[in-house]
Amino acid sequence: MKTFNSLSRREMLRLMGTGVAGAVAGSALAGLPMPALAQGDAAAPKPLGFFTLPIGELEVTIIRDGVRPLDPAILGVTAPEGAIVQLLKENNLPASLNNTFNVTLIKSGQRLILVDTGLGVAAGSLLTTLAALGIQADAITDVVISHQHGDHIGAALTDGKLTFPKAMYYYPAVEKDTVEKAAENAGITANRTLLKTAGDADQLTIYKAEAEVLPGMLAMAAYGHTPGHMAFTLSSGGQSLVLSVDSALNNVVTMAHPEWHVQFDADKVQAVETRQRLFGEIADKGIRMLAYHFPFPGTGFVVKDGNGFRFIPAM
Repeated sequence: MKTFNSLSRREMLRLMGTGVAGAVAGSALAGLPMPALAQGDAAAPKPLGFFTLPIGELEVTIIRDGVRPLDPAILGVTAPEGAIVQLLKENNLPASLNNTFNVTLIKSGQRLILVDTGLGVAAGSLLTTLAALGIQADAITDVVISHQHGDHIGAALTDGKLTFPKAMYYYPAVEKDTVEKAAENAGITANRTLLKTAGDADQLTIYKAEAEVLPGMLAMAAYGHTPGHMAFTLSSGGQSLVLSVDSALNNVVTMAHPEWHVQFDADKVQAVETRQRLFGEIADKGIRMLAYHFPFPGTGFVVKDGNGFRFIPAM
């Protein structure tokens, strides 16, 4: 079996060079919480790339699950007229943005931990990339779900069964309460099915904010994007990495103007408060951050810039 470090240079170049052409056509609104459950009978997309960095004794691999177009207007529904267009021009960005989906795999001792599962078996490249890394689905020991949206639980189930059959699934407590009380829709049904399937298999753990989900992995309340949306801090050997998940959806617009309301956020005021608090803390502490939707691999540092922030990409 191949490990992270045993892939040949040719294999790595092939994976890293697959590019956007490896993505299958999909909805431009893939971030909306209305997914179809993953189906195993469709051809999965080819690997789009991965990047590995050490955090102390942890080996963190970011898997590029997919890319979708994103209308920048979504990122600032309260922005002054023309402000988003001007900001994009100032940063030499096109009028239409790409939205990347970065799934995190953590090797911690004998554990292989996934943080979220991406777009789905038929829509995302998670499983094919894991296979290219020599990792089969039954080797995953833990699956930590950050929140209910379909681009995060997409590959949690395949044909109504747990995609990762030997894994413990971790689901946030506030999000579970929200899902159980919400009106029925496709996204809620997908989450209820996941909770029931994992629960019936005795493979479900409900976790709370400000608690250690797994050794070296602290859950942090990052509410607003969804009622129970979580971020995480990974710590090992004196090093740390914050997984900000969907606290910010773009590396330029949302960081420069955390006060702008984002269409996808359930509680837009609370989401603003979360961004200002979380990114302020990350900037003050100088901790490396990994963002789920930033351009691959989504890692870098946050610095304060006026009333907002700047994201400095760094591998």
